[in-house]
Amino acid sequence: MKQLSERTEENILEFIKVFQVENGRSPSFREIKRGLNLSSLSLVSRYVSLLENKGSIKKNNLGTIDISYNVNLSQSVLAPLVGQVRCGEPIFAEENIETIYRLPTDIFGKDNLFLLHAIGDSMEGAGIREGDLLVVKKCETADNGEIVVALLDDSATVKRFYKKKDHVVLHPENPNYDDIITKDVKILGVVKQYIHSL
Repeated sequence: MKQLSERTEENILEFIKVFQVENGRSPSFREIKRGLNLSSLSLVSRYVSLLENKGSIKKNNLGTIDISYNVNLSQSVLAPLVGQVRCGEPIFAEENIETIYRLPTDIFGKDNLFLLHAIGDSMEGAGIREGDLLVVKKCETADNGEIVVALLDDSATVKRFYKKKDHVVLHPENPNYDDIITKDVKILGVVKQYIHSL
């Protein structure tokens, strides 16, 4: 196993601090790897763990680098970007945290939020287009008519939620797609807002 360099350790810590001040969030492991031209994500992970063990940084409950206390978070909430979700046919739900964003609470509230990229066109009638960033409140229940991120087996999809007596209807907002009728669905969250891509 490659010996860790004290110089690289210092460079990573400085990179994290500067990145937080300039961007208002912590860098992802990929951003550290790219920014310092390191050989692999596993090497970045080893250095981050070393810095955490020394008390130089902290990780949050998502396993990513927590933001330093010198950045004012009093009017914001942290929300992880956890990949993308298809708005047509369900795709495999990749729970890979790409990065963490800081969202102002006066716009997005103080809920436990996460972000997803929408792909597909099945929700275009609700104003959700491919490439939009969905702001999702993490929860396990939803009211009829709400737009949800639903997990079917190992696939996630965005649809309008309707609970019937003995089944659930996941309704697309596009006449080219059929309702999904199921008895086995897990709600991952409710879409609260969406941000259009340029």
